[in-house]
Amino acid sequence: MAAAALALSGVLGRVGWRLLQLRCLPVSRCQSAVVSRAFHASTMQLKSSDEQKQQRPQSFSQQQSETHEAEEPNPESSRSPPRYTDQGGEEEEDHESEEQLQHRILTAALDFVPDHGWTAEAIAEGAQSLGLSSAAASMFGNNGSELILHFVTQCNARLTHGLEEEKTDHFLRDAVETRLRMLILYIEHWPRALSILMLPHNIPSSLSLITSMVDDMWHYAGDQSTDFNWYTRRAVLAGIYNTTELVMMQDSSPDFEDTWRFLENWINDAMNMGHTAKQVKSTGEALVQGLMGAAVMLKNLTGQTSAGERDSV
Repeated sequence: MAAAALALSGVLGRVGWRLLQLRCLPVSRCQSAVVSRAFHASTMQLKSSDEQKQQRPQSFSQQQSETHEAEEPNPESSRSPPRYTDQGGEEEEDHESEEQLQHRILTAALDFVPDHGWTAEAIAEGAQSLGLSSAAASMFGNNGSELILHFVTQCNARLTHGLEEEKTDHFLRDAVETRLRMLILYIEHWPRALSILMLPHNIPSSLSLITSMVDDMWHYAGDQSTDFNWYTRRAVLAGIYNTTELVMMQDSSPDFEDTWRFLENWINDAMNMGHTAKQVKSTGEALVQGLMGAAVMLKNLTGQTSAGERDSV
């Protein structure tokens, strides 16, 4: 058991770094110490939360909703309701919170991402579609981080809801495919989104979202492991998701058939792995090799973007 745990530690260390290093080109801007601390903190936080699960988990959006409902505003410290200017130039007072307003704007902005990408222009169009001034986009940063994180959060919430409702014979494969299919509408702009998610200040949020996603997948699949297999399964599934995501961005087959075939092969191999140190190491090494191959494809893909677009990140 000790030998298996030691082998797992080495493999997951390399896998965790490769997940961050190979998902997108601009990750070279990240300091290794920042990435290491973020990955470790995210893993420990996820393990702690899983140990506390006594009932079925809630989606990320449900947890946020309950948190907001439980918090009572402090009359002395609460701010006045946000004000904005509508398209007619009239300043109006909004009785919803600023966070709720931002949520509505970002949700509306997703309809304009296929045309404008993950940009301030998409957010401005989203605001205008709600009858607000395009100046409402100034509530957000210029690099699209909030819009991308909002999209990922919504996708994870939709996935969790689906996992609660249905059980299939190929549960994990179907869960990963369902989640990846949510990217199809935005696939042309997804390499750009990954590069933004891997900026240093976005790494903690990005890691938190993917670790919570794979944890939900395993939990609803019935995983009850409490030993080192808990880490193995989640790390391997995260690797499968990320590798398939990279393959998907290069796939030109009808309905991404090649991607789903690649996914099924990975799932079949990884989910049948054993628990010995040798088997864990073998599975982890195969995962790293898969990530390396996917990295070559992603570099070719991101190399097609303009230098000016990359610099604007």
